[in-house]
Amino acid sequence: MSRSPAQPAIGPPTERPNAARASRAYDGAFGFAAISLMLFVPQLKSLTPILLLALLAFHCVWRREDLPLMLRNSAAYLLLPLFALSSTLWSIDTDATGYYGFQFLITALIGCIIGAGLDRKSAMRGVFYAFAFYAFASLIFGRSVTWGGGAMGNSAFAGLAQAKNTAGDCAAVGVILSMAVLFDAIEGRRHRLALFAMVALALQFQMLIAARSSGAILAAAIALALFVLWSFSRLFPKPARVVTAISAIIAIVSAVLTQHIWLPALVASMSRATGKDSTLTGRTYLWDRAAALIQERPILGVGYNGFWRKGNLDAEGLWRYAGITSRSGFNFHSTPTELLVHLGYFGLLLFAGVFAVLAVLLLIRTMIRPNAIMIGWCTLLTYEVVRMPFESIGTGPFHYTTSMIAAAAVVSIGWLSAGHRPETEAVRPVRFRGERSRPLHVSKAISVRAP
Repeated sequence: MSRSPAQPAIGPPTERPNAARASRAYDGAFGFAAISLMLFVPQLKSLTPILLLALLAFHCVWRREDLPLMLRNSAAYLLLPLFALSSTLWSIDTDATGYYGFQFLITALIGCIIGAGLDRKSAMRGVFYAFAFYAFASLIFGRSVTWGGGAMGNSAFAGLAQAKNTAGDCAAVGVILSMAVLFDAIEGRRHRLALFAMVALALQFQMLIAARSSGAILAAAIALALFVLWSFSRLFPKPARVVTAISAIIAIVSAVLTQHIWLPALVASMSRATGKDSTLTGRTYLWDRAAALIQERPILGVGYNGFWRKGNLDAEGLWRYAGITSRSGFNFHSTPTELLVHLGYFGLLLFAGVFAVLAVLLLIRTMIRPNAIMIGWCTLLTYEVVRMPFESIGTGPFHYTTSMIAAAAVVSIGWLSAGHRPETEAVRPVRFRGERSRPLHVSKAISVRAP
C-alpha cells in the first residue's frame, strides 16, 4: 500500500523546494559556512561581509519557497535590527548608524535562517562543525598572549582570535554545541559523530580553561549545569518537565533582577582567581561614564553604533583611558548599558521584551517536547544571558554571537506556526518518556507532523 505525502498539521499546503534543494545536507552546509565566515573574521577581514552577502543571496534563491514562512516566524526578532536601523532618524552619526544598522540586520537575518529556515538538527550540526573546525585550526595555528596572570600563570590562549576573551567565548560555545550533538548522536546511534563530538568537546574544554576568561568560564558553568538538569528532566513525564520549566523561568528572572547584588562579587572573585583586578578590568569606570551619557539622551540614545566613532570626544577619551591606539573595536562591556547609550530606554525595553518572550517560548517548547538539540539551544541562550551584564553581545555586525542568539531565539517559533518542518525529530530510546504518544511501528505518513 503506497503512502501519501505528509501534509502540515494545520494550514494550507506549502510549496516546497524540489528534492535536491530541500536536502538536509544543504541545511548543515549553510550553518557551517555562515558561522565559519564570522569566526574567521580576523583572517578574512573585508571578505567576510562580501561572502556573507553572497551566501545570503544564494540562499534566498535556492530556498525561495521557504522565505515567507521563515520571515513570518522571525518577524518579532527582526524588529530589533529594524529598530536599530531606524535610529538613523535621531543618530548623532547618521552615516555610521545606517551603515552598521544594515550589517546588524543582515547578521540577524542569517541567524534567523539558521534557527527558523533550516532543519533544526542539520543546522545545529553544521554550526557545531564550524566551531569544531575553528578549534582545530586554533590549536594548530593559534597563539598565546601575555597577561596579568596571578595564580594561574602569566599567559593565556588566544588561538586565532584577537583576544583571549574571544577565544574563551568560542571555546565555551563550542563546548555547549559539542554536548548537544554528542547526546543527540548517542541517542541516534551515530557512533562516528559521537566520537568526533567527544574529541571536539575535550579540545574545546581545554581551550576554555587555557583562555583564562573568567566570564566565559562562569557563564559556561551555569549553562552546562542547566543542560544536565534539563537533560535529566527528560526521564520524567510532561507535568514534571513543565514544573521544571516554570522553576527555571522563575530562577532565571530572579537572577536577572538581582544580578546587581550577586554578580559583581562573583565575577570579582573569579577575576582575582584568574589574576585580574577587582574592578572587572576597568569596566566600572566605563559604566560610570556611560551613566552620564545615558542621562544626556535617555529616551532614544545616540543612535545605533553612533557613539564609538572617531572624532567623538567622549569616545576618544575612553579609548585613551583603555590604551586603544587603533580607536576601534571597543564597547561598554555590558549589553544593557550598550543598549541604553545607543538606543535609550525605549530600545532597551523593546529588546528585553522581545528577547524575554522568545526565550520563554523556547524553554516551554523544549520542556513540552524535549530533545538534545532544543536543550542545546536553551543552554546556549542561557550562556549568553549570563554574559550580558558584563559583555556587550547580541548586536554586533557580522559577529557569530549575534547570529547564534537570533537562531536560538526563533528556533521554537516554527513549532507554534501553521507551517511545516522538513522532518520530525529523530526517534529516540523509549526510556526517555513523555515525547512519544504512538508506538514505534506507526507509519511515517501518520507520525510526520510539524513539531
